[in-house]
Amino acid sequence: MEKLADLPPTALIALGVTLAFIFVVRHFGLASGEKAGPENKAPIAAVIVDPTALNKATAAVEEHTAVMKRQTDVIEDAAKHLGHLATEMDRIREELRIRREIERSAR
Repeated sequence: MEKLADLPPTALIALGVTLAFIFVVRHFGLASGEKAGPENKAPIAAVIVDPTALNKATAAVEEHTAVMKRQTDVIEDAAKHLGHLATEMDRIREELRIRREIERSAR
């Protein structure tokens, strides 16, 4: 506490304003919580407890997971095909290079 006395006045004012803001927010938060009676809490509890919404959400997530798995498989297949194409392109390039060398040596 003796270190607080050593602070400049602007720092003390900022500290006081910050503490006051925290207490005001806490007070209004508690007051609004007290105003919320059981009638305001029931719809939220019904949504949380309702199993149909949870089942629909679970089914949607499972379907999304299946689609993403299929997409991953397609992308992996495409990557394999691109790898094969790249290998063939390398072979063609090498064959063209060999043909150019043969034509140069024939001249």
